[in-house]
Amino acid sequence: MNKRVIIIGGIAAALALIGGGVWYWMRGKGSSGKDTAYVTTVGSLTENISGTLNRYAGVVEPQETVEVKLDSSRAVQQLMVEEGQTVKAGDQLFIYDISSGEEELATARLELERMKTEAVSYQEQINTYQREKEKAPQEDQLSYTIQIQSAQMDLKKNEYDQKKKAAEIEKLEKTGDSPVVTSEIDGVVKKIKKSIMKGVEDYSDPDSDSSGGESTFITILGTGNYRVKGKINEQNMGDILEGEPVIIRSRQDTQVTWRGIMGMVDTEHPAEQDQNSDFIMSDSGGDDQQTTSSSYPFYVELDSTEGLMLGQHVYIETDVGQENQRDGIWLNELYIEDVDTQAPYVWASDGNDRLEKRQITLGEYDEAMGEYLISEGLTVDDCIAFPSESLREGMAVEISDQLQIPTEDQERKEKEQGPDGAQEIIDESGIYPGMDAEQGIDLPADTDENAAAPEGEVAP
Repeated sequence: MNKRVIIIGGIAAALALIGGGVWYWMRGKGSSGKDTAYVTTVGSLTENISGTLNRYAGVVEPQETVEVKLDSSRAVQQLMVEEGQTVKAGDQLFIYDISSGEEELATARLELERMKTEAVSYQEQINTYQREKEKAPQEDQLSYTIQIQSAQMDLKKNEYDQKKKAAEIEKLEKTGDSPVVTSEIDGVVKKIKKSIMKGVEDYSDPDSDSSGGESTFITILGTGNYRVKGKINEQNMGDILEGEPVIIRSRQDTQVTWRGIMGMVDTEHPAEQDQNSDFIMSDSGGDDQQTTSSSYPFYVELDSTEGLMLGQHVYIETDVGQENQRDGIWLNELYIEDVDTQAPYVWASDGNDRLEKRQITLGEYDEAMGEYLISEGLTVDDCIAFPSESLREGMAVEISDQLQIPTEDQERKEKEQGPDGAQEIIDESGIYPGMDAEQGIDLPADTDENAAAPEGEVAP
């Protein structure tokens, strides 16, 4: 599917909710007591178009993570680092106890010599049995054959044990020469499992090695090369397009941004289950059944990491050109009626709180953003309504810049209760409560709700 179609389709859906949805929900709320058309200032539409884009919460994490293993057959003499410590490539992490290693090496060498002597004995037995078999009568041939085969099996097992012991000796010799284990990368020590230093292994830990071999002892997070990790619900995974450009915004100052490329959604490693991710659905028989909705991580590869900090919380949004500074009034095409004719128009307030068809003159068209430059007919102070079949000239108008979008649950209640019932679910401030963060509808950047978006979830 064409990427632009998907992006503009998302903007279209959001604008349709903002325009037509707000008018439908709020009709009858106007001061006139009659049907009211809710309009929005052109300035707020053109300045906050990024508010119609999906925005996700993310966190800065390292590109590279190194897990340093500990040989469970060896003892640690000294630990050189602590959790949270910054290390450079080549810095010492810990030192093995070489005294015990030297004793093990000497014992292993003696054992290998014993095996070699034993192998010579097995071969001599085989030779003896073969000579005797040649002279033995027919009735004793089977007995000698069995003895030969048994000795041959013992010899083969001995040869296998010799190879295994030789490999053990080679490992002991290598580690004995280098008892110091160093860091492979520049990074920060995230975790040290000190319990396994004492031979106590927690096998409930995913890093544990139940085979008794090498277990993860120290985890180091690489520094310098960062990426951003986000999280998306399975129902919205179609919104993530691998390879599309994205903008990363600082939560402290949304004017501070970084650029990146959207990576893939990691469907093989679902995020930890959220208690709020269960919802109830009813079948035709009236039985309620609980349905679980999973979330999955996705990653953004950054063009530059300058100014970012490990663990920093940020916002992620699709880059459709919203950061480009352009002169004039650029209006989304969805607000414009008869755009393909010689007389395009918008539904606008006539200055006397009444709705009119305002003819406008169109200039350049931005295909990426789906916006027209308005050459004549509108100013940033004018107020316009989102097109709807219910609009008509002469209707009373009311500015609704601060209204938010109703939730699906509120829409259902409206259909059940009618317009009067819908008015009852709006609180005194005029703001619709219970906005669902998983809808991916953004609030203006300066709201408290936006600043408090939890890690890894779609910001409301």
